[in-house]
Amino acid sequence: MFRGTATITLVAEIVSAIMLLGSTTAYFLRGYVAIIEPDVAIFLLLVGAMLTLFIFLGAIGFFIRFNRRIGRIVIAEGVGEVDLNRPGVKTVVIIYGLAVGFILILGIYGYYLVWVYFLAVQAATSLSFFGISLSVGIFLIALLVQIVLTVIGRTATTIIRKVLAEDI
Repeated sequence: MFRGTATITLVAEIVSAIMLLGSTTAYFLRGYVAIIEPDVAIFLLLVGAMLTLFIFLGAIGFFIRFNRRIGRIVIAEGVGEVDLNRPGVKTVVIIYGLAVGFILILGIYGYYLVWVYFLAVQAATSLSFFGISLSVGIFLIALLVQIVLTVIGRTATTIIRKVLAEDI
């Protein structure tokens, strides 16, 4: 569960970073698109699509390289195969899962408040700013969950090992 959540947050961070790059580029180039020739605009869109494809390929390589490392950071080897029906183990995993869930809810609600009070007006006028706002929110929430998950996962590993040592 912890490794899967860490993988999901890593994917969310990668996708939001790519989205942030594209939205920021569109935001800064929004005034120039109207004044260039249509043929040049099509060429630039094709160049942008190719660059995005290369960025995605690089992100896939990054994901493959770091996914296993993040999984090992979150939960130590051997603990992932623990039988959840053993006394105490299921309770520990549920409590730590609830903690990660509450952090996720806290992050989403916190970003919702930032959105409502600071970003919504500007995002209503610009689609690219909406993309920037959305991707920054996704990235920050995923990063927050990943940091908390790493800390909680290491603590859960220690506690699960102690619970398993008491059962033996």
